[in-house]
Amino acid sequence: MIFYATSVSAKQRGASLLEFAVAAAVIGILISVLLQRLWYYQGEAELRAVEMTVANVRTALEMKVVEAKLPGRNRDLTFLAEENPFNLLKDKPINYVGEFFRPSDSDIGAGNWCFDRADKSLIYLLNNGNSFRDAQSKRLKFKVKLFRLPHSPAKPSGTPATEGVAFEQVKDASS
Repeated sequence: MIFYATSVSAKQRGASLLEFAVAAAVIGILISVLLQRLWYYQGEAELRAVEMTVANVRTALEMKVVEAKLPGRNRDLTFLAEENPFNLLKDKPINYVGEFFRPSDSDIGAGNWCFDRADKSLIYLLNNGNSFRDAQSKRLKFKVKLFRLPHSPAKPSGTPATEGVAFEQVKDASS
């Protein structure tokens, strides 16, 4: 009977320091790539969530404008510019923290919405500043604006002026 244990054990001494360093470097590179992609997708998710919330508010405002144009309804849309637009939604976003009078960043918290009673605007405090490449500050501010189209001379007299609302991003003067 031939015994080969001594020749096999001499070759199995384990990994060398160089092999360990190469493996650690490869794992480090893979982790850094993974984290970079994770941060990218977190930013994209935040961007899409804000876009979706803004789209929901715009849809709710359009529904109120159409409702006001129905026969026998009050056509005054000025209340829309004074009211919290989130009150028009069936369900407020889960990251809505409420109404404040001139809120600070600490009142809002990163990644949250609030309504500023002072200037009647919705504010979103960015969680990830790199999500919005064109953002000048960490705050995004949106307001409901009323507009009236000029009266056309082609319309018969007594025809009401066309009015509507827009939900627009405005520049935040406090930043």
